[in-house]
Amino acid sequence: METGKPGHWFIDEEAANTDGFPILFIHGINTSSETWLSDNDMIPITRGAGYQSVFIELYPGEDMWKNGEILAERLGEMYEYFNKKMIVVTHSKGGIDAQTALVHYGASPYVERVITLSSPHHGSELADLAFSKWAGWLTDALKSKTNAVFSLQTAYMKGFRSETDGSHLTKNIPIYTFGGTGWGAAYSELFWGGLYLSRFGQSDGAVLVKSSRLSYAKEVAVGDWTHTTIKQGSEVFPYLKDLYKEEVTDVVYGELSEMALEGETSVLHRGGEFEGTGLERFSVEEGVESITVNWISDQKDTVYELIGPDGNVYKNWSVALDATGYFPGAYHHSILLTKPVSGNWEVKAASLQKEHYMLSILFHKKKEGSPLLNALNEDAPSVKKTYTIHHLPMKSGKHHSKIITSEDLSSLPLADFEEGIHNITTDLEGKTAQGNDFQRTMIQTVYVDGKGNIY
Repeated sequence: METGKPGHWFIDEEAANTDGFPILFIHGINTSSETWLSDNDMIPITRGAGYQSVFIELYPGEDMWKNGEILAERLGEMYEYFNKKMIVVTHSKGGIDAQTALVHYGASPYVERVITLSSPHHGSELADLAFSKWAGWLTDALKSKTNAVFSLQTAYMKGFRSETDGSHLTKNIPIYTFGGTGWGAAYSELFWGGLYLSRFGQSDGAVLVKSSRLSYAKEVAVGDWTHTTIKQGSEVFPYLKDLYKEEVTDVVYGELSEMALEGETSVLHRGGEFEGTGLERFSVEEGVESITVNWISDQKDTVYELIGPDGNVYKNWSVALDATGYFPGAYHHSILLTKPVSGNWEVKAASLQKEHYMLSILFHKKKEGSPLLNALNEDAPSVKKTYTIHHLPMKSGKHHSKIITSEDLSSLPLADFEEGIHNITTDLEGKTAQGNDFQRTMIQTVYVDGKGNIY
């Protein structure tokens, strides 16, 4: 089997005695059809069950509009080739590309049903983060601010959902969704993504369970899958086989419950670049149960030290290559501390290369009566808020941002801007009731469409 340029499609030529619908597998962001072919037993299992597998290459870094258009053309070709409709199995953003092809580019006559494996139907907070103030040094260096990541910002996806969900075509083609709640082992490739997203709900390390759902789709299962394992044949084929039949009548729906998250997690982001040595400082206030310090950079071999207010030095950092899809090529250097001493902390970095980085500190507290959370939620005079707004216009492929910094968000007329995303980073700093310093970061996105509608 050969992979190739975007638009290229090919079949599993070893499949024999196939019956039923052909199965088209669509890959996600920053990957290719190799996601189904390498380190995955999906194809031999599908072949053994008597089905014809089909694969397509889409643009790994393009938005749903470009991929949806090319996918719609190829689905027409596949329909002519097989003289049958396709069952479409998608991973991650591939589900959004597929729905775009069906609803916006006329491909629905060629498709019997769609299955989405952890597709971010409502976007991802990791995409918001990638375009935010503190991530820029890193994502610019990685060249990862692609149209694909841009389109998955949560506000943009609210606009996409409003354009898409009202169409009768969304109801014509049945959609079956899967979601995952696993992050993998501690400090593995998806662990940081899961920890970061835990502030918003359960996830598979890259996509929230609630983002994997569509109100008009049928949720088949939410399982202990990571964003990687949810596309493994041996993991999900027991569910898929019932969805491949001529008529779907006896799907055994999986365990759909989600565990409640205990406590509250908040985050501080910083970022920059350095040569030789780098330094970042942050404060830990009273009542913090644990902190995870995650230095995400474009370098693997940098040496880091975490130094506490008591002079203790922590050097046992773990390192993992990012697998979320939003920071391709980045390394997560992480360390977890329970019961950290309150006061001023430092992270020192030493590198032989020029390094671009984003530092994320996740603070975990018990829920009950947290004075800090109250301060963040109210207009407390002890908290200084600084807003940095990146306006990213919707000109395809060229997101020349304007940057505005303000301490008053209400005075900025967002609707006066041309169509685009406002990626808003809020930096908070203040003192707790006991006089300890704290800093936090909050990120949100606002989408203004071409008609001045605000999402």
